[in-house]
Amino acid sequence: EKIAANGDSGTPFILEYPESEQASIYKELASSVVREVAKIQYSQANNRPTVHYDEGVNMLKFSFGSGGQNKDTAGAVEKEDISEETVVSLDSIPSAELRRECKCAACVEELTGRQILKPEDIPDSVKPMKMSPTGNYALSVDWSDGHKSLYPYKQIRALLEERG
Repeated sequence: EKIAANGDSGTPFILEYPESEQASIYKELASSVVREVAKIQYSQANNRPTVHYDEGVNMLKFSFGSGGQNKDTAGAVEKEDISEETVVSLDSIPSAELRRECKCAACVEELTGRQILKPEDIPDSVKPMKMSPTGNYALSVDWSDGHKSLYPYKQIRALLEERG
């Protein structure tokens, strides 16, 4: 009843009764909204790429855009979903090259950073069987050779810049 009366009088209930249960709920809701907006801003700032595997040429195609692409749950996009207006850059890397760049403990010695994986042991025919984003920071790939890799987007960008 007081909430309606305050609404009619032009004074918000929570301003007049800042210690009320309703004010507490309102503050909690407002904090949740602020956290969610911050997550969205952080996600856009990190610019998580979309990924498309082109089986015809056995390459992974990364598009770093404005975030307006139509993504499925794996973060992939189809070619027709990529428009010039939303894509800032579209880069490709051969599947085998990305697989050879795995930095997991089975591929790189953790303490010394020495490469354990021999690049020549990875066939050019290796391909991703499953790809999915891991949080807002990395791409998880299950490879046809049975290996599982995790590539931070920062690493992928650096690889693409080296190729650039």
